[in-house]
Amino acid sequence: MKRPMRQKAREITDRAVLCAMLDGMDTLFLGIHDEPAPYVVPLNFGYAYGENLTFYFHCAQEGYKLELLAANPYVCVTAAQFISYAGGSVKGHLHDFRSVIARGVASRIDPESTEFERAHRLLLAHNHRQLMPGDAEAARHIQLWRIVCRPEDVTAKAEIPPRCVQEVPFAPARGDGVPLDERHIL
Repeated sequence: MKRPMRQKAREITDRAVLCAMLDGMDTLFLGIHDEPAPYVVPLNFGYAYGENLTFYFHCAQEGYKLELLAANPYVCVTAAQFISYAGGSVKGHLHDFRSVIARGVASRIDPESTEFERAHRLLLAHNHRQLMPGDAEAARHIQLWRIVCRPEDVTAKAEIPPRCVQEVPFAPARGDGVPLDERHIL
C-alpha cells in the first residue's frame, strides 16, 4: 500500500525521470523477511518498466537469500544515490539524493525461457557490460530472478527534485553560490 509522502514536494512521479534516476544507480538493496529482523542484501541489477517495474538480479544456485525467498517472496527494494555539496550549497541545499523504493514479489526465472536471456542482457547492460562469448555458458551456473513491483508500490524522491530527465544528473559538487536555505529540513 502506497502511503502519502510526508514531503510531497520531493516526490518523483514522472516515470521517465524515475527511470533516469535508476539508470544512474548501481546497487539495489533487497530486503527479505527474516526473524527477528529483515535480511538486506546489496545486489547489482537490471530493470524494465512496462506495465510494472521489474527488477532483475542474479545469484548462486543455493544460499540463505534463496531459502528466505522460498519461504516468503514478498520483498522491498531500495536504490539510491547521494552527493555532498561540501564546497558550497546548490539551490540552497548542502547535499542532494535520489532514491527509489518499491515493494514486490520475487520469483525465479526459468533458465530455458526467453525471459532468462532478456533479463541477463538487461542486467549486463545496466552494469555497463555486453554479452560476451562464454557468458551464455556461465549463465547456466547462476539463477536469475525478477521482482515485479506494481506502479502503486513504487515511490521515488529527491532532495532537489528533477523536473525532467535532463535534470537528473547531480549538479557539480562545487556549489552554485545560492545561500543555504534550511527551510527544506523542516
